[in-house]
Amino acid sequence: MNFAAIKHESLLLFRQPVARNKVRFRLLTAREDLSECRMIYWKRSEPERRWTQPLMLRAQDQTSAEWLAEVTRPEEIHYLKYFFFLKNRQGGEAYYCEHGFSEREPQTGFFELLQVNPGDVPCPPEWARGLVYYQIFPERFCRSGLHPNRHPLDGWNARPTRENYLGGDLAGIRQKLPYLQELGAECLYLTPIFAADFNHKYATTDYFAIDPDFGTEDELTALVQEAHSRGIRVVLDGVFNHSGVHFAPFQDMLAQGEASRYRDWFFPKRFPIAMDAACYECVGDYPYMPRLNTGNPEVQDFVLSVMRYWIQRCGVDGWRLDVADELDTACVQFLRRRLKAEFPQALLLGETWGDATRMLCGGDQFDSVMNYLFRDCMVDYFAHGSIDESQLDERLQHMRMKYPEETSHYLYNCLSSHDTARFLTEARGEKWRLKLALAFQMLYPGCPALYYGEEIGMEGENDPGCRGGMAWERQDEELLGWVKKLIRFRRQHEAVRRGAYRTLLADPDKKLFAFERRTDGETITVIFNSGDQPQDFAAEAGTIPAHAVKIIPS
Repeated sequence: MNFAAIKHESLLLFRQPVARNKVRFRLLTAREDLSECRMIYWKRSEPERRWTQPLMLRAQDQTSAEWLAEVTRPEEIHYLKYFFFLKNRQGGEAYYCEHGFSEREPQTGFFELLQVNPGDVPCPPEWARGLVYYQIFPERFCRSGLHPNRHPLDGWNARPTRENYLGGDLAGIRQKLPYLQELGAECLYLTPIFAADFNHKYATTDYFAIDPDFGTEDELTALVQEAHSRGIRVVLDGVFNHSGVHFAPFQDMLAQGEASRYRDWFFPKRFPIAMDAACYECVGDYPYMPRLNTGNPEVQDFVLSVMRYWIQRCGVDGWRLDVADELDTACVQFLRRRLKAEFPQALLLGETWGDATRMLCGGDQFDSVMNYLFRDCMVDYFAHGSIDESQLDERLQHMRMKYPEETSHYLYNCLSSHDTARFLTEARGEKWRLKLALAFQMLYPGCPALYYGEEIGMEGENDPGCRGGMAWERQDEELLGWVKKLIRFRRQHEAVRRGAYRTLLADPDKKLFAFERRTDGETITVIFNSGDQPQDFAAEAGTIPAHAVKIIPS
């Protein structure tokens, strides 16, 4: 038995509350080491009355395996003592408790769960579980022509740059809501819409004003109200890690120097201040985006006031926080606590490009994150073909082991975004690769997220190439129909939206990858053939054509 690889700790990462009376206990071991694992537990006040709960293998990557046991009690769980019984594949047995490992059942040193407090239970809004996102870059989605633009406009099909403007606006998005409803979008994520410098609007100048390029507060309200009438939620982009240099508090610091009441809102390095990265901390070393000191209580109160304002005034459904992994942790905890107390159904979605364990596993920060780890898997397997089926499975399992089971159903699983090359470009224009990736995205646990135009075959290199005008007149109708079909299927099958996941096959020789999604009442089997030749899977599935996916409900 590989004792060095066995791990359980008294942390929320290993004891994941689902409710105050339901907890998932997590044990990590070496891959293919154990054949059996049981949890023996009792209430501290009733040591003579013990229960045994088997742990089930949930996932395993190249080196590790994850085992889960779900304990449900009629009352709130408190003062629970427990230890583990382990048996390896060679028949060796051991017991595991706080004192370590022993050959005999331990008499002291038990693990103990004292309380499941209300704040320990993650509370993402139920409406955000398994929904389909649609990300919009407002400047490039649809030009309504209802109000003048402050900038000269290029033609709608002009090559996107970081300087040019095409004239998309909020009224244009509203005009296209019938299209988005027919597509099956359930939540719109809009990149920043507040008054800001540059076409991307990530250098905010006024957090309480809609950028004149996009329209007015009334137009946002109208957009949200009509979206809601069509069953579509709206999430805004909150850029709170930094501001633009024309943000009033930063201008005050420029003018007043060390005497500015806002000097502690930022991270000045020296005085006098000039618009120079040598003078203050910036995001990405861009001098036009100075970092806000989100550890400052005044800044935290300001950010909260912004978030509250747009929820109250316009009815938006939540926030995506830009570069969320750079925000002060205490700030995020504060925002969640205060915002959820007033708006418990508001979504908090964080941007991160890596491991989000810290952001998700404490129940006190985000409801979900942008899951770029998923995108990496899809690009490497479907677009580039740089990993095989076994490696894909190992990567997915490794990713799944990072987060609690419940959390996986809320993750924002994208193939592309405004910060990446479009998937079809990554796939060198081979549409079958995009079709298979879209199918995987729609059928895998989590929230599939379409980047505007992905459903009609838009291409584009990395920023700014990925931010072209929506190709309304150059749609790939066959691809659009494929996406609509996948979303309809997803809506019709509870196993896809909420079911457990299990890999069935990862065969590099046949280029087959298969998994199932399961609830108590339904099982969906999904088989991908990424190879150039038809392959047989099983009698009930028949032959899987080359470059195809077969979906079998039962």
